[in-house]
Amino acid sequence: MRIRTLIAGIAALAGIAGAAITFLWQGITYLQSSAWPKLSLATALRWLDARSWARLAHTWPDGHALLDAIPLSIALVGLAVLAFAVARWGANR
Repeated sequence: MRIRTLIAGIAALAGIAGAAITFLWQGITYLQSSAWPKLSLATALRWLDARSWARLAHTWPDGHALLDAIPLSIALVGLAVLAFAVARWGANR
């Protein structure tokens, strides 16, 4: 039970750190070029080169549009909140 809490806590910290780094990179790029770079979940999936991602764009275009509309930093914060909730739930069991 203690290991589950530790893993969830590390995932929460990684999500917060990832969101901060993503937002910081976007801010630095904006200051250099005066154009805010768009980083979405779709961009991250393209970067990871997920094979199933290529099929999603053709079979479910609305899902592709939804993932393209969600900013990566917001998704990472959501992942951190979910991991924190799991860590708190695991600590209370």
